[in-house]
Amino acid sequence: MARFGWKSFVGGVLLGSVGLELLRSKNADKNFFVPVTTGVLVAKDWVMERVEKIQGRSMDVYADAKEKAEAYIEKKKAAPEDCCCDRGTDE
Repeated sequence: MARFGWKSFVGGVLLGSVGLELLRSKNADKNFFVPVTTGVLVAKDWVMERVEKIQGRSMDVYADAKEKAEAYIEKKKAAPEDCCCDRGTDE
């Protein structure tokens, strides 16, 4: 584990103090919060578009898989009970 000295601590305190002063300033809302919030909203829209596309595709895949599973189950129900395998060859 790395050891941090007093210089790192003082640097962290100074950086944190400067950051707090910037956020408390009167122009902080226009200079910092508005662009950050805009970026978050744009990212949210991008993510939601991708989620909707993925949901649509997975619903199609699910519907196809469900149809095939039902057809397989019906085929198994129609097969004779004495057959031990489903190879389709006559012995």
